[in-house]
Amino acid sequence: MSRLLSIVGLILFAAASFAQTSTAQGSASAIPRGDHPLRSTEDQSVTLNGLMGENGLVVLFWSNVCPWTERYTDRVVKLARDYQPAGVAFAAINSNDSTRFPDENFASMRLLADSEGFPFPYLMDDSGAVSIAFGAQNTPQAYFYSPQGALLFEGAIDDSPADPDRVTIPYVQQAMDQHLAGQTIEVQLTSALGCTIKLPR
Repeated sequence: MSRLLSIVGLILFAAASFAQTSTAQGSASAIPRGDHPLRSTEDQSVTLNGLMGENGLVVLFWSNVCPWTERYTDRVVKLARDYQPAGVAFAAINSNDSTRFPDENFASMRLLADSEGFPFPYLMDDSGAVSIAFGAQNTPQAYFYSPQGALLFEGAIDDSPADPDRVTIPYVQQAMDQHLAGQTIEVQLTSALGCTIKLPR
């Protein structure tokens, strides 16, 4: 009897451990603050979960005035136009404090999105809660998620912030291509050179 109770105990312990592991993995695979409402420059309230594309979502932490985001604007607009038809959605988020840095305010966001022809939502994270949840520190900083919410890539858009003609590894594009082809993503994490996100105090 004691041996039977021991076996039953081991089974229950294993089941509990599996359940905890599954829960942890499920939590790790969810988009941070995915249901948090964000205001778009088109005056719509959207969530990152709601923006998810059939084949994934690229989230870009952005700035209206950072020199590095300025250098990447044409590149990300082209990426979005090329890959949104393939089912990969894009969204840019501004988490900078517009009180201390007025050029990061909503009106300036709208002007930037309109003038550059952003083919994706540009979202205001006025509390900084989303960037904190992501762990984002710089602009630009990219995150690529699967339709199930698994993080596939985090880091720089490519390996040449200063000059698009000198890019040798287009990290985000490579990750999307490999994901769409059903392949393992070769580079999943890089550092992101850019301007520090100025969170609200």
